[in-house]
Amino acid sequence: MAAVQPKPTSALKVLVVDDQQQVRQIIRESLYRLGIKSVVMAANAADAIRAMKSDQIDLVLSDYNLGEGTDGQQLLEAARSGRLLTPVVPWIFITANSLKADILAAGDYMPDGYIVKPFTDQLLSRYIESLSARKQALAPLLMAVDSRRWDYVLAVADAYSQRSDALSVEGHRQKAHALMRLARFEEAHALYEQMLSMNSELAWAQLGRAQALRAQGQAAEAQKLLKRLTIDQPSYAAAYDTLMEITEDAGDEAQTLDLARKIADLVPNAKRKLKLGAVALVVGENELAIKALETAVAKSRYAVTPTPNEPLLLSQALVNGGEAQRALTLAGETAKRFPDQTSTQFLTKALSAQAQSKLGNEAAATALMDELKSHADEVNLDENGKLVLAKAALAAGQDEFGQQLIIEVARNNSDRPMMLAAAMRAAAGSAKEAECRDQVAAAGKVLEGTLQQLQAAKRSGDLARALTVGEEALSMSPQHFTVQIELCTLHLIAMKRSDDGTHADRARELLTRLEGINPDHDRVAAARRFFRERVGAL
Repeated sequence: MAAVQPKPTSALKVLVVDDQQQVRQIIRESLYRLGIKSVVMAANAADAIRAMKSDQIDLVLSDYNLGEGTDGQQLLEAARSGRLLTPVVPWIFITANSLKADILAAGDYMPDGYIVKPFTDQLLSRYIESLSARKQALAPLLMAVDSRRWDYVLAVADAYSQRSDALSVEGHRQKAHALMRLARFEEAHALYEQMLSMNSELAWAQLGRAQALRAQGQAAEAQKLLKRLTIDQPSYAAAYDTLMEITEDAGDEAQTLDLARKIADLVPNAKRKLKLGAVALVVGENELAIKALETAVAKSRYAVTPTPNEPLLLSQALVNGGEAQRALTLAGETAKRFPDQTSTQFLTKALSAQAQSKLGNEAAATALMDELKSHADEVNLDENGKLVLAKAALAAGQDEFGQQLIIEVARNNSDRPMMLAAAMRAAAGSAKEAECRDQVAAAGKVLEGTLQQLQAAKRSGDLARALTVGEEALSMSPQHFTVQIELCTLHLIAMKRSDDGTHADRARELLTRLEGINPDHDRVAAARRFFRERVGAL
C-alpha cells in the first residue's frame, strides 16, 4: 500500500496551546522561521477545544501544565476521545521539564512526542517532520481503526503487515487487534505468537497473547503470562489492567485490590484512582477508598468532560467512614454541579438520606427516602446505584425495600463474586442482614439449578427445552450476564433451524442488551460475530 504523501511543513496548520502569552509567541516565531505561517493560538483548554472544532488542525503543540484548570493530558484525552482531531494529527507536548513520569501516567491516551524547553528550531523541525511523515504514512490504517469497521481494518492492516519497512509492525499489531474484535481468537493468538517468535520482548504482543488465551477460556494460563509480563515490564499498565480483570472475575478480592493499588501508583490519573477507590469500597477497605477517591475528585475537577462518578463514590465512602456531614455537603455540591442528570440527582438524594440518618435526622432521612421510593421505577440505576439506594432504605428504616434491592442485585450477579459480596456488605449491620443472606442463598440455589437444567437440555440436544429453561432463568434474573449470554447463544443456534425471524429477533434483542453491559467481553464478541455472519449488522 502506497503511503500518503505528507503535507509540506509550510502548509501545516498548527495549534499552539500554552497559558503564557510570551511562550506562545516564542513558539509561533519559531514556527514562522520554519516556514509555517498558519498558527492558531490558545491560552487554555477551552480555547483549544474551540479551535479544534472550528479549524482543520494538522498538528498540536501543547504545554503539559496549563495553569489553573484543565491540564494538557486532560485536553489530549478530550481531543482524542471526542474525535476533535483526526487520528493522523500528531500531538507533541512542549514542557519545561522531563515528562517521563507524566507520559507514563497518560495511560490510555499517549502523546506522539514531547520536547523539553528550551529547544532549537532544528529540534522542533525534526520532530514535526518525522512525526507528520509517520502519521501520514499510516493514515489509511489509522483512519480505518478510527472507523471501527473491523473487517475493513483487517484488510488495511494486512496490507501494511506485508510491507518490508518499519510500518509492518504496526500493521501486524492492528491486524491482531482487529482479529480480537472480530472474535477470531485463535488466529489472533497465532499472529501474536508469530510476532513474538521474531521479537520476544514485544510487550503488546505478550499482552495480546494473554488476552487471546483468556478469550479462549484459558484464564489460568493467561494469568501466568501476565504475571511474568509485569515482572519483565513493571511499568506496562495495560498488563496490570487485564490481570486485574481476571482476578476480579475470579472474585479474588485481595489480589484485585493489590493490583488496583499498583496500577494507581504506576498511573496516578483520575481513572486509575477512581478504580482503586471503587475496588476498595467494594471490599470494605473504606479508609483506602476515601484517600483514593479524594485524589480522583481533585484530579478530575478540571476535566473537560467531568462525570459525577468520583464525588458520588467518595460521598458513599465518607458515609461509611462516619463523616456524614462532609458526605452531605459533597452530595449537595454534586447535585448542583450536574443538575440535568436524573440518575445523579437521584443518587445524591439517596446519599443525603444515608448521611441524615447517620446525623440523627431521621425525619429528613425518611422524607428523602419516601420521595426516592415513589420515583424509583423512573430511574435506571446500575448495580452500584441500587446498592446506594438499598443502604439509604435500610438507614431510613424501610427494611423491606432495602432488602428487595439487595436481593435483586445479588440474584443478577451470582456469577460476579465481588459484586455479590458487595451486595451482602450493603446489608451488614441492618435488621435484615440474616434474612438477606438466607434469601440470597436460596435464590442462588434456584438459579444454579435452573442453569444446570439448561445445560442438561443442551447436552441432550433438546433445544426447545433449553430455550424454555433459559427464558425462565432470565425472568428470575433479567440482568444476569451468564443467563443472557447463554440464552442469546441458544437463539443463535436455533436460527439455523428456523427462518421465520423469531430467533433472530430475540438474539438481536439479547445481544443489544449484552453490548450495553460488557461490549468487550469475549463471549459477546463471539456472539456478535455469529449473528453478523448469518443475519448482518445488528
